[in-house]
Amino acid sequence: MVTADILSKAAASFDFDVNTLEFVSHSTNEVYRFSKNNEFYFLRISVKPLAYAEKIHAELEWIHDLVHHGVNASLPILTKDQQLTALYEEDGQCFIAAVFRMAPGKFFDKGNRHLWGTDIYHAWGETMGKMHKQSKSYIPVVKGRHRDHWSKSEFSNPNLQHGKYRVLLDKLQSLEDQIDSLPREGNAYGLIHNDFHPYNFMIDGDTITVFDFDDCIYGWYALDIAIAAAHAVWWGSPGEDRMSKNEFARRFLDDFLAGYFKHHPLDSHWIQRIPMFMDYRNICSFFWWLQDWDGDESKLNDFQKNAITEAVKIIADGRSFDGCEIEM
Repeated sequence: MVTADILSKAAASFDFDVNTLEFVSHSTNEVYRFSKNNEFYFLRISVKPLAYAEKIHAELEWIHDLVHHGVNASLPILTKDQQLTALYEEDGQCFIAAVFRMAPGKFFDKGNRHLWGTDIYHAWGETMGKMHKQSKSYIPVVKGRHRDHWSKSEFSNPNLQHGKYRVLLDKLQSLEDQIDSLPREGNAYGLIHNDFHPYNFMIDGDTITVFDFDDCIYGWYALDIAIAAAHAVWWGSPGEDRMSKNEFARRFLDDFLAGYFKHHPLDSHWIQRIPMFMDYRNICSFFWWLQDWDGDESKLNDFQKNAITEAVKIIADGRSFDGCEIEM
């Protein structure tokens, strides 16, 4: 956890009362909520090497550009010194603080037709279409300050080199080989959110506001669409069986792309690759918890164990993951 001293320094930098801070989450970053002038904001603190501050600046500058061009996104707030971030050092570590406006509205709820369904999928697609349209013409504020490009994963964990874990790793590497061979052409490749799932936007009537650009990279627009679709299937499919998930994925993408195409065209051969990118997102999900796994299977919960067993069976049968067995 970030120390009280770092939180106090962040409060001073962004001019808010440290006593209003409430802890929200700790995954890649630590996130807190606070209030100022009867409005709510989020404080994000990243523990990264000093050089990584340039990557965060690139992220925040892109969000500012998107908002300037009409995309509903959670806007970063400047420090008292008119900086996008504040940096602190403690015990040899670098802490990078950023603050964002709180997005209005509610999270999705697949049991509520106002918070999940055709209108939401359409608005979601429209928002991503606007982002990709602007991405094509976006020029970083500072030359040389930019986000990373998509690249193959690197895993040195020896516990993934045998048995069923090797099956998962081989599947990941096979898909990454396919992806790496794709052209990085300007009408299909650019700066993308890379994690635009239903828990990274809020719904307020017929408007959605996107946030959490922490994973943004230069990648394929079809990959960004596929990430949305894969997560929609995971959390929003009305049925849990394979057929239901595949049918839902097809319906979701029809509605999503209807909104997307209002703002950004994408050639049909890229649309046809969306299921492959969805399959890739599915296999990536296993390595979010296996990447640093120490080989002790007792540390995997029942859900993880069952998911691995089912995934290996699907791979052995030469099938795609649930929701990905569709044609576009």
